[in-house]
Amino acid sequence: MPIRFYIFAALLCAPFSGFTADTRNPASSGNATLDNIVVTATRTPQALSNTLAPTTVIERADIERLQVRSVSELLRRTPGVDIANSGGPGKLTSVFLRGTESDHVLVLIDGVEYRSATAGQAAFQDIPVAQIERIEVVRGPRSSLYGSEAIGGVIQIFTRDGGGATKPYFSLGAGRYDTYEGQVGLSGGSERSSYHIGLSGTQSNGFNACTGRAPDPVTFAGGAGCFTDEPDDDGYDRVSGS
Repeated sequence: MPIRFYIFAALLCAPFSGFTADTRNPASSGNATLDNIVVTATRTPQALSNTLAPTTVIERADIERLQVRSVSELLRRTPGVDIANSGGPGKLTSVFLRGTESDHVLVLIDGVEYRSATAGQAAFQDIPVAQIERIEVVRGPRSSLYGSEAIGGVIQIFTRDGGGATKPYFSLGAGRYDTYEGQVGLSGGSERSSYHIGLSGTQSNGFNACTGRAPDPVTFAGGAGCFTDEPDDDGYDRVSGS
């Protein structure tokens, strides 16, 4: 037989593992993008692409890229979410999912329910963005899994947990109304453990969030605005650590 036949037969029998990558599939080329794993939609770990419930995931990388200063700024970019704020920094912030009431949204922080004892809803205005690792927003009724408080949906916030190589971070900011904020921290870990140490703070003199005219003390007429006269700036200070 010709020598070319033996060469052809040898090539057919040789392994072709290095030549069988499907360039149409990113996962087979070594440049795979792992799907997000969410736990809020079904209370069990599940790939985001396999979740039937409308779910939005906000990662730490998104927070740093957008340079947002509050949780309400983050959630405002999420489909199906409406935000109402009653003033400047530190004022009551209400979140509505798909048109339901603000107290129909269940808020969890690391799996623990978070709710104000006075307002009856989560105090989003007091949650420091610097301490957040990711947010999972599940829109639509989840009462079968979480109870009657999840009529509109569930928002779960995960705090920073470290891991990987040791990495410090530091930032400072300033703005109107004598507003200053900063954060500093250190995170890292190994195969068996992880750590995160962080400290953040915000201070603002604020502005007069309640401008108006008090009603007549006898006839109770003539009131305007918020029906009170409080010509002062409503400041806000917050310090958080983990």
